[in-house]
Amino acid sequence: MRAFDQVLTIAHKELREIVTNRGLLFSGVFFAGWFSLMTGMGVTGEDISRGAELDNSLFYMGALIGLFVGYIYSGQTYLREKQTGIVETLLCSPVSLRSIWIGKALGVALPSWLLSLLSAALIVLVVNYRSTETIMPGATVLLHMLLVVPAFIVAAVALMGFSQLMLGMRENMVVNMLTIMVLFGALAATRVVVEEAQLVTWTAVTGLLSASLGLLLLTSLLGRFLSRERIVRTIS
Repeated sequence: MRAFDQVLTIAHKELREIVTNRGLLFSGVFFAGWFSLMTGMGVTGEDISRGAELDNSLFYMGALIGLFVGYIYSGQTYLREKQTGIVETLLCSPVSLRSIWIGKALGVALPSWLLSLLSAALIVLVVNYRSTETIMPGATVLLHMLLVVPAFIVAAVALMGFSQLMLGMRENMVVNMLTIMVLFGALAATRVVVEEAQLVTWTAVTGLLSASLGLLLLTSLLGRFLSRERIVRTIS
């Protein structure tokens, strides 16, 4: 229970700092709001086909918005604290390094997921405003937003956090951009599959969930290489 309490303490700290940082919070809200608005406006066609378009858009944009908001917030959570030296204080505390890493990831993933859910709601509102009939997302998309998207965001943020803790400032920029590009490419590939099928299937949802859980497992294995000494040497 002590490790769990440590994770919650760190997560609460990161969440509080994100919420109280108006500039950082606004950047995430603006990004999520703008792209969800554009996505909702882009759903066209007859009311019958518009439902399938809505599901396809939510399947892709829900994870994409969460990914990029997590990328924005993780920069403050990991890199900023290394630049200011705050991470040194955390490393000197009795909290385990793994708890610090996981707590930070959860503290970033939670607001990213919430903004992803709010973005999905905005997309639905925009689509229904422009439609003559009420159109709601299907059960597969709802499960995707409530289960798959948070797992994907946590895995992505934890992976970016690992590289930000273990690498120097210059290497971080390269590795994080590569990570974003790979994850973006994976999401784009799933979107192509969904669009070809013309609907969001349970196979697509379980496939992305399996990939997210696999990424979580990989990230957990990488956590064995976390080292306080290595982190201190990368602080500038």
